[in-house]
Amino acid sequence: MLCFLRGMALIPFLLVTWSSAAFIISYVVAVLSGHVNPFLPYISDTGTTPPESGIFGFMINFSAFLSAATMYTRYKIVEKQNQTSDFSTPVFNLVSLVLGLVGCIGLGIVANFQSVTLRISTEINGDV
Repeated sequence: MLCFLRGMALIPFLLVTWSSAAFIISYVVAVLSGHVNPFLPYISDTGTTPPESGIFGFMINFSAFLSAATMYTRYKIVEKQNQTSDFSTPVFNLVSLVLGLVGCIGLGIVANFQSVTLRISTEINGDV
């Protein structure tokens, strides 16, 4: 188990770094393209029109993968700690893993279905 934990601290670091880069890069591309106001736009506005929507979607999908890896690593660490002492109830550990993975799925949904794109397609189809 110790060989599994070796180097796993890199995953949360990558998660934070990659997610921050996703927001910053999509913001810079949106400002340079003239799609948003440079002074404090909403994060969702910076990733709604091409090309920044593709960049935003790809990078947030990878963030969701890194989040899932972080959740699983945490689950295994707590499981290992429970073998030597009663650190936490195994049921709570499993529930936290499931809730974390559901959050990762939600992050992937947010990345792939931008609000402006969905509004435009429903207006075209007459489903307003």
